[in-house]
Amino acid sequence: MTIRRLETTPRSLVPPIVAIGVVCFQLIAAGEVAAQGRGRAPPEVTARLQYVGTVRQLGPVAYRDPLGVISPDGVWLAFAAGRRLGIQRIDGGPIRDLARAEGQFTDLQWLPDSRHVAARERSFNRGESRWLVFDIQSGERRPLWPEGMKLQTRGGRASLRVAGKPDAVGFVDRPFSVKVEELDELTWSSSGRVAGIVHKGESSHVWLFDPDGSHAEVRQIDRRFRFPAFRGGGSDIACLSKENRDLHPQMEFSCGGAATGGFSPVAYGPFAFSGDGRRLYYAAPNELGTLDLWVHGVPGSGANPRQDQLTRFTRDTYAPSVSRNGRILFKTQDYRAHIAMVPAAGGMSLAITTFQSETPSWDGSGSRIGFTFGSWRRVLDDLNYPDIAQHLGYITLDGSLPEDKPGRVVRASQSEDQGMHWSPNGKWIVLHSHAEGSDDIWLQPADGSEKARRISSDGHETGWPRWSPDGRWIVFPSFIERDNARQGVLYVIGVDQESGEVTVSQREIPLGGLVGAGSIAEWSPDSQELAFEWDDGSGTKAIYVVALDGGPPRKIYEYRSDQLFSGISVSPDFQWAAYIAPAPDGHLQVFRVPMSGGEPQQVTSDPTDKAHPAYSPNGEWIAFTVFSYKAIFWVLNP
Repeated sequence: MTIRRLETTPRSLVPPIVAIGVVCFQLIAAGEVAAQGRGRAPPEVTARLQYVGTVRQLGPVAYRDPLGVISPDGVWLAFAAGRRLGIQRIDGGPIRDLARAEGQFTDLQWLPDSRHVAARERSFNRGESRWLVFDIQSGERRPLWPEGMKLQTRGGRASLRVAGKPDAVGFVDRPFSVKVEELDELTWSSSGRVAGIVHKGESSHVWLFDPDGSHAEVRQIDRRFRFPAFRGGGSDIACLSKENRDLHPQMEFSCGGAATGGFSPVAYGPFAFSGDGRRLYYAAPNELGTLDLWVHGVPGSGANPRQDQLTRFTRDTYAPSVSRNGRILFKTQDYRAHIAMVPAAGGMSLAITTFQSETPSWDGSGSRIGFTFGSWRRVLDDLNYPDIAQHLGYITLDGSLPEDKPGRVVRASQSEDQGMHWSPNGKWIVLHSHAEGSDDIWLQPADGSEKARRISSDGHETGWPRWSPDGRWIVFPSFIERDNARQGVLYVIGVDQESGEVTVSQREIPLGGLVGAGSIAEWSPDSQELAFEWDDGSGTKAIYVVALDGGPPRKIYEYRSDQLFSGISVSPDFQWAAYIAPAPDGHLQVFRVPMSGGEPQQVTSDPTDKAHPAYSPNGEWIAFTVFSYKAIFWVLNP
């Protein structure tokens, strides 16, 4: 392998504060934010911008943007990122961690008293979710509602939007019921009324009820609704609706009730009303294909019934929440992912790509690095997940580095593609894809002479495949339902690397009852053993070795990390395993540990976060993903 003209100061490793400063300058240079209306009328809103804080996400794979909402009294920011739930004063001060989830926090909302925060905790391994409430003063944590509680309507209280007739509303004269654990995206009015959504295929049930579950009513609508929001203290509620995957979301003030005079701005993500209900704050696309924050006067409220642009950032700016005193909290997104590499024994990290890319893998000669690339992690793109802008490509290492674009595009489908890996003879590429509604392993000729074809089945959160050195097997992780829980498994498929024909159908490798999940497995040189990373679901990970035919796995090393799908890699001689873990500096770094046991060695040390290590075929280098994934929270003070 020949590497020429590698930068000594990689662009992908520039401290993130530099980029943030550039992004924000246009917005804050004047010291205040004025609505940027398209007409000549005076702006509807003028406000001063205030930085609140930055919340870091722990990985580029399996994560979404950190959540954040302002308390009704305008004093607190509550935020959630992965397993972490915390609060911070809007005007500064220490950050207080409220909880660490067993899975991840996926929904977050304040109760009207500004003392309690409600959050939904999802356990991926168990396939369960529950709503919890946290007292920010005492730190008490308890279920939001008693276990098994149901909402029940009375006959005649369930309204139904009639398909094909947007202005027609009928009523269903029968009771409806739902378990409170099934409710998504809860929200509270200032008077304490609660709303939540249950998705039923392509339709939705919008529930409204009192905090104790009484006076429940439901609206059954024949399309997908999201992000309910109350307008003031009454029962006037709006949602975003989406009739199919090709249409833009539209605001509906009644969430499936009577029409409201055609007021239906295009909006994405959570939105919010001002305390007096006269203005609507929401995110909408700009000319760059990302989101900016807008304000619209609500018709009939006395406010100017027009829309004005409030921000101009280069990444998504969205998810406003509004306090009673008029403070508007929103977030901007900082997301970057590149490929770098480092000498296997440690040293200076070297940039390989300057475009958005992740999950590196090497070809057998060590002259090419494959990766996932694209422009994903945008709201407009994630809206149709898993049909997102993730493609496969590679670069060669005999040219000038870092590269600013793929040397060759291997696959550019309309669905998420990840984890490509070459066969030992270089004739085939195996990959993971969501194409055609699947979550499986696909195979295609490396020269692109034929389309990819699916070779696995019934995948769920399937991981990255790896070809055995003898060219006979492909291993990959996935999930199955077992004993009423979601359980990680390893599969192998027999494949002839000359013809690409499947020789042995997909089969599970027995792991001796090991409970948890894996992200990747790699082969021993003789193709008879597999090393794999395993997560027990609580943040404890371990590297194991198991025989190709299965059996009780042998533990090599155990460590703590909350990063999901971080991956491992083994050296070609099976003497070292590279993995990702938090270092003393707080960053996620590359480590390696002897396969025979012993103390780990830290391989990288620059102040950036890493994921997805990959040993080169000669064992001299480790490629990896270097990423920055943050939500930066701001407040507009009226």
